[in-house]
Amino acid sequence: MSKKIMARFVPQAWINDHAVEVDGAVEFDVTEAIKKLGKRKALEIKDDDYDSDNLAIEAGIRDSHNGPFRVEVQAAIQDFYEE
Repeated sequence: MSKKIMARFVPQAWINDHAVEVDGAVEFDVTEAIKKLGKRKALEIKDDDYDSDNLAIEAGIRDSHNGPFRVEVQAAIQDFYEE
């Protein structure tokens, strides 16, 4: 079985002008999207940034939540390319 790169979509809500995590976090497979970028570009992706957010948008995961969110994937990408 091939190793997968799993991203974590973390929905948030605005509370007192701060984005706060709410229930409903989900993991989703971004392996193919990351491979298409190539190693150098993939390793530049940071958590909670435009490039990581775009992974959720392109996968359709973002459609399930109307508020703010963050995507965590940086460590999974690094782990994938270290081996």
